[in-house]
Amino acid sequence: MSSKPLQYVVFKKKITFGKHRGKTMQVAQPTGRYHVDFEHFCELVSRNTTLNYMEVQSVLNLAADTARGLVSEGAIVDYGRLGHLMPSFKSHVVELEEKFNPTIHIGEVKVHLRPSKRYFTLEDIHFRRVPQKTKKTKG
Repeated sequence: MSSKPLQYVVFKKKITFGKHRGKTMQVAQPTGRYHVDFEHFCELVSRNTTLNYMEVQSVLNLAADTARGLVSEGAIVDYGRLGHLMPSFKSHVVELEEKFNPTIHIGEVKVHLRPSKRYFTLEDIHFRRVPQKTKKTKG
C-alpha cells in the first residue's frame, strides 16, 4: 500500500458540554475521504493472488454469508484480523407477572462485530492539513 497521508481540516466549533462548554475551540476533522466499491476492492485484493477479482468476490461473499449463518445460530465467529462476530439484540423489560414473548419483547437482532483493537488502531500513518473548502453561493 502507498503511504498517502490522512488529510484533515481544522475548523472552529462552539463546545456545548464538558469543561470547555461555551468556549469556541479548534477541532480537526478528516477530509479527502473516498469510497472504494466492493468490485474495485476485490480487484485490489486479486492483484496479490492467483485469483481473479470475481473469485475473490465469491470467497468474501461466501465467508460473510457463512459467518452470518453461524451467528444466527448463536455462534461467536472468530473473523480473523477483523475481530469476532456475535449475535446481539435488544430486549424490552417485562413485569414478572407477564409472560415473556420473544417475538414481541426481543428486537433489533443484529450481527455485532467486536473489532480487533490491533487491526482497527491506525498507528503507522501521518497527517497532512489541507485548507477548508469554501461553500459555493448561488448567484
